[in-house]
Amino acid sequence: MNKKILSAVLSHILIFVPALAQASNYNAYKAYIKGVLELKAGLFEDAKKDYEKAASMDLNALTVYKDLVYLYWRLGNKEQAFQTAAKIDELDGQNPNTSIFLATFYLVANDSAAAKKYWEKTLELDADNETATVYLAAYYYSDNKLNESALYWNKFLQQQPDSSSGYFQLGMVQEKLSMFDEALKSYDKVIELKPEAREAYIAKARIYESMKRFDLAVKEYEEYASVFPDNFYVLMYLGKCYYENKEYAKAKDAFLRAKKGVPQDLTVIYWLGVSYEKLGDINRAAEEFEELVLKEPSVSVTARLGYYYSLLKEFKKSEKILLKALETEPANYEILYLIALNYMDWKKYSKAVEYLNKMTEISPDFADAYFFKASAYDKNGDFENAEKALLRALEINPEHARALNYLGYSYADRNIKLAEAEDLLTKAVNLDPGNGAYIDSLGWLYFRQGKFDLAERTLLASANMTGDPLMYDHLGDAYVELGRVSEAWTAYCLSYDIKNDKNVKKKLDMAQKQIPEQELYDKMLLRSESNYRKMPSAKSGYKAKISSGLFSANAYVPFVYDKQEGVILELPAKFSIGKSFVRIKDGKTYFEPKALAQNVPQELNEILDFAAWVLSPDFYSSFSGIYAQAEGGSIVYLAADGSKLVLNSDTALIEEISRGSITARIKKYGEFFVFKMPSKIKLKSKEPKFKVNFTAGKFTLFQQKSERKNENADNSESSGKN
Repeated sequence: MNKKILSAVLSHILIFVPALAQASNYNAYKAYIKGVLELKAGLFEDAKKDYEKAASMDLNALTVYKDLVYLYWRLGNKEQAFQTAAKIDELDGQNPNTSIFLATFYLVANDSAAAKKYWEKTLELDADNETATVYLAAYYYSDNKLNESALYWNKFLQQQPDSSSGYFQLGMVQEKLSMFDEALKSYDKVIELKPEAREAYIAKARIYESMKRFDLAVKEYEEYASVFPDNFYVLMYLGKCYYENKEYAKAKDAFLRAKKGVPQDLTVIYWLGVSYEKLGDINRAAEEFEELVLKEPSVSVTARLGYYYSLLKEFKKSEKILLKALETEPANYEILYLIALNYMDWKKYSKAVEYLNKMTEISPDFADAYFFKASAYDKNGDFENAEKALLRALEINPEHARALNYLGYSYADRNIKLAEAEDLLTKAVNLDPGNGAYIDSLGWLYFRQGKFDLAERTLLASANMTGDPLMYDHLGDAYVELGRVSEAWTAYCLSYDIKNDKNVKKKLDMAQKQIPEQELYDKMLLRSESNYRKMPSAKSGYKAKISSGLFSANAYVPFVYDKQEGVILELPAKFSIGKSFVRIKDGKTYFEPKALAQNVPQELNEILDFAAWVLSPDFYSSFSGIYAQAEGGSIVYLAADGSKLVLNSDTALIEEISRGSITARIKKYGEFFVFKMPSKIKLKSKEPKFKVNFTAGKFTLFQQKSERKNENADNSESSGKN
């Protein structure tokens, strides 16, 4: 029996004593009083006997029966308790108060069906009884009869329109019924009546998640977190919504805040790791999963950690981790797949084939396994088996676009089975018309077929879509066949500047010899500008050695190059108080704080104005169409205002820039992915007289996107084969 309910009932016994005292049988009254005192003293058996005596003397003593029914239940005499309840119903069953009493008793007795019967009877006797209405609403909710529950909650709210708890309960019912709009209105009503009702904010956010309106869910969680910033689990829900909304940086920040409060929570660690993955920070993702593996060394977590190390090109480490996961689940084909892909990136193609074979034994209808097996065979020079594997992939999935493209391109590149290649490639392009690699393959096929005009149009479309070096190479070949050498030179430049391929360089040099000198100089200028425009957003810092006739100093200048926002420089402490920044955009400089502009030394202003000119959109056009000449291995451009630009005649990279009294010489370029970034710059000025030597630190991406392995087989898509 529920002790709290029993105590509440017994505490009210004395209320009914006067009613019994007026009964005709005074002896029954005395027996009842004695039973009450014994009950209060904990003498339950004695109390039962005196209650039974009182009931035998006065068969209509309703108060005695009501007390006795709970006493029987307390002593375990359940059958007698039920019989006594039936007696109460017989004596006073048409009284709504008695009906409520019996419903409550059956609720204590865990007979919800009987309790429901008496709550319904209560409403028959008293249609506006709120207690019965609320119970029936709750009963139908627990019985998953949600429409009935909603009806009773609506009835209750008609009686109590200011009940925030009633609206909350109604909202929960509507939510389970997927009546999301109605549920949101109910929760809004809760917040209107009780603004501090935190559970209503959570409920609204939960609904928005169900509706996949993650932006709205974020708004609710953010509002909650602003009031209750220490609820770390709400921060975790917020992080998940950011993640689903593809706001990975905000997701990471939310999970970091949650982790501070619950540092051992495995779910937080997991989501923080995958957020780092989405941000392209695979090192940090691996750190989180290293921690996760120590706490939960499950196969899935271990395998993901191995995948991260493969992305980081730590192939040996990835191999060790993935093989350890495989020991636990040797028949797990997904782990076999990851191991094979790690070997693909490691260029251990025979090992990749070994594990892909194991995988296809377990999962023979996994088309991607045959696709990568074909790629591995092809890398090892075994096209016969590569062709068989691709045909098997297409047997499993005739619309496997990558396999169609790979096989069709392979035929075209080998100049064999061109009719079959056309069917394969046409189908691949139809399946994925926005894929530049597939269009390139089709263009290369047209080239092999001698359809050079069609090849040029197709390859140009492909190159414009992807900017892939091989596609520009193919386009250059088509231009050569069409006798358009100048355009071929441009295509070869674009290819070579992305990837320094020796064969492309030979083609580039051959085309360059056939271009008139002044036309070549104009094209070199465009090539240099193209290289600059392709530079990715990056951040680094330059060590600066500054000297003039009066002083010398060393400083460090952190900078960010954002393709959208321009260059942001953090000024050294020598030139500012506190953290100060200069933004260079569209040929102008902006100081933060603005007041800093009044106190900047003349030398620094000269350098910033010079940098703003070089980084302006009009920089290259100011040298276009003017006199240029070759000097050794360089091309020199002289503008009418005396400005000078010197390009390397082999690479079109800038060697020197002069304007006014300032000259900048780029002494060295650093490799940054496929791009060249100025790593050593020597700057000098005649008036005011000063010199600055800049040396860059490590370049890192300002914003990265992670690459998914299942979309890239050892860069084979960019080679026209994926």
